Amino acid sequence: MAAVPSLPLNGLFPIAKPSGPGSMRVIEAMTPLLIESRLFTDPNIPAGGKEKERNKRKRNKTHMGLKIGQGGTLDPLADGVLVIGVGRGTKHLNRFLECSKEYVSTGLLGAATTSYDSQDPVISTGNFDGITREDVEKALEQFRGKIKQTPPIFSALKMDGKPLHEYARENKPLPRPIPVRECQVEIDLIDFTPAQVVEGDGGHTYRWPEARLDEGEKETFRRLTKMVHDANEAAKEVPAEPEIDLNAPDFPEVSAKTGLRPASFTVRMTVSSGTYVRSIVHDIGLALGCGAHVVKLTRTRQGEFVLSEDDVKRVDEKEGKSNVPVSEEGETNVTAEEDEMNALNAAAASASSHAAADKMTHKPGPTTACIPWALFEKAIAERDATIKAGQSEIEELKESGAPFKEVKEALRAQKKAREREELADWEKAVMERFHSVPIPVVRDSKTRAEGVYFRR
Repeated sequence: MAAVPSLPLNGLFPIAKPSGPGSMRVIEAMTPLLIESRLFTDPNIPAGGKEKERNKRKRNKTHMGLKIGQGGTLDPLADGVLVIGVGRGTKHLNRFLECSKEYVSTGLLGAATTSYDSQDPVISTGNFDGITREDVEKALEQFRGKIKQTPPIFSALKMDGKPLHEYARENKPLPRPIPVRECQVEIDLIDFTPAQVVEGDGGHTYRWPEARLDEGEKETFRRLTKMVHDANEAAKEVPAEPEIDLNAPDFPEVSAKTGLRPASFTVRMTVSSGTYVRSIVHDIGLALGCGAHVVKLTRTRQGEFVLSEDDVKRVDEKEGKSNVPVSEEGETNVTAEEDEMNALNAAAASASSHAAADKMTHKPGPTTACIPWALFEKAIAERDATIKAGQSEIEELKESGAPFKEVKEALRAQKKAREREELADWEKAVMERFHSVPIPVVRDSKTRAEGVYFRR
């Protein structure tokens, strides 16, 4: 029999964040659905009442009593795997900040930008004529294994609470060098695409950003580059990348020689924690001598969570994972989960204190694909429409002079209609992909005698 997690759910599930909104905007959009769902409603808190005193525990609550968090931010440009933690699951999100991650990134040749992606101004251009797939393949060799990199210096990176570019504008030296990071990278070229010439010819349609640095911004960048160089030299640190020459001649986006726009390349990379993926694409452009910037960035894996079912199969085959045993009735065998919980309780029993046992984590679950954002988008739209229709109904009753009792009955009927028996599509998807985490039990004579510290 498959284990049915107790309600409210405490744990983790992955969603496929779309490109456009940032991570927090996505969480804010879905939060009302989570708060109103029976999946996350604490049975110890009666509707409109307070938590039962005997089970009341001190806790840090957010979002009207529901704790919600994310396991690693994705900015507006990026899409892909976003790990959501709810309830006790928020305490397990830190491991997703430290785990290896996989990305698929598309770079556009010929132009480097201040932030290394297409959201910010072009800082330099280069001659992209003649760059081939083989040239990119060769350039990737220097980005495999252990590499060193620095974050984009013309960015929101802060030092002592102040963005780096403010030091340059104020003509103040950096208090210390920008830390050079050592990262572990696996990278492979999976596509090289010329620009579209005729609509539908299979070429890419990416364009360079139209914005360019003005003279004041160029001067700020020159000062900042010198400050970084001087700070590194004083600390005897070697910069992880060559400097950009702002005095180099500009090249047009459409080649004067061939009449074509630059090609794009797509790489899949698995990186260690703290790696700047954009920096890798930027550095590939520098290695090719023409510059490059990110036009598309997708996180395809974070820990045991992957973007799609195809990724589940690919990752499991790569890591030699076997399928989870299934019974004749087609239900998941939970012996492994029971063994894990027994082992966790046994380990907790030898911990120095209950507080120490509470900090113990559990093993990552099976490889799991993301819930498509379209399911949440549909549910959000339906909820908004229902609320709007309900408000209109109440307003009409009030305007017609209906007695308060009738208005109250209408509100009660609306609430009852929202409390449907069947789970919504997004709730079913959450149940299918949910990874429960161990919940510390309240210690009493019975649990001590049984040696129980955690439950599902």
